[in-house]
Amino acid sequence: MPAPSQPANAHPPWIDERAARAQIAEVAREIYGRKLSGATDGNLSIRIGADRVATSPSGVHKGRLTPDHIVVVDLSGRVVGRPGKRADGQLLKPSSEIALHLAAYRARSDVAAVIHAHPPHAIAYTLAGGQLSETLVSEVVFACGQIATAPYTTPTTQQVPAMLGDYLRCYDVVMMPRHGSVTVGPDLDTALGRLDALEHTAGIYCMARLLGGATPIAAPEVDRLFALAHPNPPPYRTAASGCPAPEPAPEGEAALVAAVLRALGARP
Repeated sequence: MPAPSQPANAHPPWIDERAARAQIAEVAREIYGRKLSGATDGNLSIRIGADRVATSPSGVHKGRLTPDHIVVVDLSGRVVGRPGKRADGQLLKPSSEIALHLAAYRARSDVAAVIHAHPPHAIAYTLAGGQLSETLVSEVVFACGQIATAPYTTPTTQQVPAMLGDYLRCYDVVMMPRHGSVTVGPDLDTALGRLDALEHTAGIYCMARLLGGATPIAAPEVDRLFALAHPNPPPYRTAASGCPAPEPAPEGEAALVAAVLRALGARP
């Protein structure tokens, strides 16, 4: 059973830069080896202090990542300290999605690791219209909590952190439509475990859909599962928390609302 949530002003113990470099390289190779992301897709980071973050670099094959490739940035995304280098000595840039990681760290002090990946079953299920927020198997509640899906944003733009900030404040696992997933945790192993659980669960959901579909667990039982898995209710299980819904409004519904507002002379 997961440990109770930490107070809002608490943060997990930060690891040092050397350990962070080694962990990011090791986990990146595992993610690539298990086909949870392509060669240069996705990115990982670990917070290593109040104002420093170690992150995977842009454009380096995840299956060949080494500790020397890792880039350290401050909370504005500026490279600080010893820069990451290629084998030829060329300086490396931080991940193109570093703003997404920094948004997570700003949103929650209990988060010290972030993984953005491209898990194929999870992406395929959402592309086919499936809702990963539905609880079809009980284990996902313990492993991931509530899986959320944010509205679509253009990758690598400032739309991503602007949209994802509120979601990452409330959820540990967030899908970005037509893009990938974000999992967070107090350490990289926890974030990786949530990524693994997300993809494993999505694989089950995909097979269930191929076999004719499945009925979600009834809401009262889902509530009991959350009470068992999370004794201190996380924000997304608390009424009036201000958290976004775990699934965006359907495009058709949003278009209908906009059309009605226009007909009434109001700005959507």
